[in-house]
Amino acid sequence: MDPVVSVEYLNPFGIKDFETDKLVCVDVKATDQRGRVFIVEIQIVVQSSFAKRAVFYACEAYTDQLRAGQGYGDLKATYSICLLMRNLWNDEQLHHQFRLVDRESGRVLEESIEIHTVELAKYNGNAGDVRNASVLEQWAYWIKNSSEHTVEELQELIPGLEFLRATGELNAIREITEEKQMYDAREKASLDIQSNLIDARQEGIKVGEQRGKLKASIQIYEGLLGDSPTSEIDLKDLSMEELESKVTLLQKRLRDRTA
Repeated sequence: MDPVVSVEYLNPFGIKDFETDKLVCVDVKATDQRGRVFIVEIQIVVQSSFAKRAVFYACEAYTDQLRAGQGYGDLKATYSICLLMRNLWNDEQLHHQFRLVDRESGRVLEESIEIHTVELAKYNGNAGDVRNASVLEQWAYWIKNSSEHTVEELQELIPGLEFLRATGELNAIREITEEKQMYDAREKASLDIQSNLIDARQEGIKVGEQRGKLKASIQIYEGLLGDSPTSEIDLKDLSMEELESKVTLLQKRLRDRTA
C-alpha cells in the first residue's frame, strides 16, 4: 500500500450543518506516493441524482491533475469514495465499485476513474461483532460509532494499525474542538464584559445628561418665581426622583401664578 503524501480538506462544514442534514459533512482530497487521487466524502443527504453528481466530481478531479506542459499520460487513477448515511441502491450490498470496463471482454481502463459507494445505513453491526468483521465492516462501525466510545475502547475493539492511527487523529480533533470551545467561551465572556461596560458607560452618560437638564430647569423655574436658587451642592445630593419631583412642583407653582 502506497502512503498518502498530501491531504486537503476541500469544504468541511460545521457540526450544526451535519446535525441538520444539510450538506456534505466533510470532503477530503488525498494524494498517495504514486500520485493517485482519492476523493473521500461523507454524505448525509442522498438525492436521486447523487450517482451523476459523483461521476461529475470524479471526472473533475481526474482532469484537474493536468498542468501546463503535461500530457494525458501523466494522468493518475482517481478514486471517488462516497460514504453515504442514506441508501442509494435498492439492494442489501454495502459496497459498490464502478469502473470503466468493456461490457464484452471485461477489459478495464486502468489508471482512470473508480467510484465507490458505501451505504453506511445498511450496516448494523454492534461492538460484539466488530472484532471478527471484515475490514470494510470495521470501518463502517468506526465511522458510525466512534463518537460513542472512548479512545481506549476503540483501540480495544479495533486494534488494527490503520484504526489505531485513525483513532489517534480522532482524539486529536476532539482535544482541539474542546480547546476551541473553551477559547470561544472565554472570548464570549470577555466580549460580554466589554459590552456591559460600554452599555453602563452609555447609560451613565444618558443619566448625567438628564440630571443636567433637570438641574437647569430647576434653576430657571426658581429664577422665574423669584426664589433663592438652590445651590449646586444641594442639587448634586438629590436623586433623579427628587430632581423630577422638584421640577414638577416648580412647574405647578408657575402655572398657578399665571392662572
